[in-house]
Amino acid sequence: MDLDHELRDHLGREIETNIRAGMTPEEARLAAQRLIGPVELYREECRDARSVGFIQNFARDLRNGLRQLRKNAAFSIIAIAALALGIGFSTAIFSLARTVVMTPLPFPNADRLVQIRTASRKTGELANWAWYADVCDWRTRNRTLETLAGYTFALLDVPGDPPAALYGARITYNLFPALGVAPALGRNFLADEDQPGRGQEIILSDGLWRNRFGADRNIVGKTIRLEGQRESDQFLVVGVMPAGFNFPLTIPTAVNPPTRQMAFWIPLASRSSRTDVTYVIPIGLLRRSISRAQSESDLSSVAAQLEQLYPETSVGRTVRVFSLKDQLLGRAKTALILLLGAIGAVLLITCVNLANLLLSRALSRTRESGLRLALGASRGRLLQQWIAESLLLSGLGGIGGIVIARAALYFLLQIAPQAIPRISETHIDTGALVFAVFASIATGLIIGNLPAVTASRTDVQVALSIASVWTTAQPRRVRSRDLLIVAEVALAVVLVLGASLLVKSFLRLTSVDPGFSRDHVVMAMVLLVDRSYPDLDSRVRFMHNLVDQLEHTPGIVSAGAVDGTPLSGNITGSYVHIDGRPSTERGDNRAAVEVFSASPNYLSTIGIRLLRGRYLNKHDASSRNPVAAINQAAAEEFWPNQDALRKQISFDNGDAKPVKRTVVGIVANTRDANIDQPVRTALYVPMEQGIAPPQMLVVRVSGDASEATNAKAIRHAVAALDPAQPVFLVTSMEALYNNSIAERRFTTFILSAL
Repeated sequence: MDLDHELRDHLGREIETNIRAGMTPEEARLAAQRLIGPVELYREECRDARSVGFIQNFARDLRNGLRQLRKNAAFSIIAIAALALGIGFSTAIFSLARTVVMTPLPFPNADRLVQIRTASRKTGELANWAWYADVCDWRTRNRTLETLAGYTFALLDVPGDPPAALYGARITYNLFPALGVAPALGRNFLADEDQPGRGQEIILSDGLWRNRFGADRNIVGKTIRLEGQRESDQFLVVGVMPAGFNFPLTIPTAVNPPTRQMAFWIPLASRSSRTDVTYVIPIGLLRRSISRAQSESDLSSVAAQLEQLYPETSVGRTVRVFSLKDQLLGRAKTALILLLGAIGAVLLITCVNLANLLLSRALSRTRESGLRLALGASRGRLLQQWIAESLLLSGLGGIGGIVIARAALYFLLQIAPQAIPRISETHIDTGALVFAVFASIATGLIIGNLPAVTASRTDVQVALSIASVWTTAQPRRVRSRDLLIVAEVALAVVLVLGASLLVKSFLRLTSVDPGFSRDHVVMAMVLLVDRSYPDLDSRVRFMHNLVDQLEHTPGIVSAGAVDGTPLSGNITGSYVHIDGRPSTERGDNRAAVEVFSASPNYLSTIGIRLLRGRYLNKHDASSRNPVAAINQAAAEEFWPNQDALRKQISFDNGDAKPVKRTVVGIVANTRDANIDQPVRTALYVPMEQGIAPPQMLVVRVSGDASEATNAKAIRHAVAALDPAQPVFLVTSMEALYNNSIAERRFTTFILSAL
């Protein structure tokens, strides 16, 4: 029955009864109303009983809250702005963490993918790269991996005017099956195609397929011309990967290539022989129900077997197994989780601050609360009113927060290290909006809870006796406000201490001398096509001519060539032999050194200081007495408390017999792998006598060392010698240095700003 109709019938019956008792109609109506009570009160009770009143009351409370916000405009603006900033930055950093850390890798088998790294038993040092011969033995001898694959990086030249270099990967035939992916067009590599003497098949990325080959759906089975990796320059297209697919997701170098999207994949096609010096990054797929710990134990036992079988090369080497996702993320995972916790603390500080302000407002509205209770409002009803007002406040803050989140995310993406995997994919999506809504609701409940409880506990008699809204708080309420202030300061102190420690650590890192000059030095990578420059001699001649060409270019002070610069990730290592100090150590227990193949002017151009003796010069390559320069770390390790000058040293260079070299110079230490990693022993030899061919230029300029200023001059010098050879990239040593500390700078900056 309709509520109003029921009340009218009840009222009518009471009036009729009163008239029969001798009352006048007016007296009968008043008596009936006194008996039944206020109609509106009945309506309220009936609606509450039928759960209808809650929504209407909540809407009424929201309207009342809007009036309160307009009435206290200054407070409202400050509160909404504070909430918008807290929710906005929380949403932006949550979006970063969700994309990079929380979202699984885009592979069907992501939870079972692992990266295998070798570790020295002697030092515990981990290596990213593993000897391919070891990987082949691990593959056949292990019992916990479903498959074991590997990859390394490759550069191919696209002929044209101007020529362009493509960045891609050489992979074992089973890598894509291990990842659980397949080409959108065509097929994966076959086992027979991943054999020595083969490897002329290619799988294209979706971007290369669309941009270079016009999205030709008949491309599979066609032969295309690319130069650089093999004697033949003809590659058979066997597949095209899906749009958005990219692997590897990271590049172990501080160099920022033109793009981090792999353009192609070709078979590794290397021998598994222990005379082959191919190194790969191994990727394994765990068998179902096998843990990483079980796999690591299994592979460690395999490594122990290899130590017995190949003591000359494998002694002292063990194996560690890591989650592929953790290895790809590196420090980025810890940094983003730290920032997420920090922004959560900032949002909590904001909540505590606003809760204190709302508690003050609740105390100033004590008389209002008392009047509401005196007029019949329940304490639960008063509690609902305050919660509604705080939710309104946080809701408006959340709307502003979404706007701020978009701007904050754009800013964060501009300053964030691009080496962090998938960071460029971050955007404000549905998940971020859900987080913002959840944060707004949670914030509203947090900031409104204490004021609401305080208002609902108002003493009616005391409240009605107050003549003014300005009151003195009761001791219990004062204690609540004091506790909020203590909590707010405690959280702030934690953040400040954390930021201070990070700043101190970062300043200590930036105070480390990298050992080379960062100012006015440019690095370039020149891709020489194997077909045109098939051997070391031809590559060395080209580099000598290029260095000479550059040194006669206006604005260039000096130039040099090397196989790998500090922080480039292109460092070649070898085992060394010290004359007069025969060693019985074998395998990885032997002394090792970084070997740099350098032109005469390389050391002075890049600014590596000479400490004693002399630099390499142009006569050393043809001298009958081979020479070398070493860094200070090598001098101290190999000849402690002795003069290293004129001592004899040699290093392993493939199958060739080690050549004894006289130390003619001692130079300063450089941080070659990373700024925060220990200095390693280093050896510099003429590039005609090194292990790897030179492929990098270093140029000291008199003016600006930016890429935009110097790329044109370097490309022009290369084109003057051979217009078919591409320059892969041009960057400054300052940029390399900054990239190497970018993740720490990013975390320190954001936490300090918070």
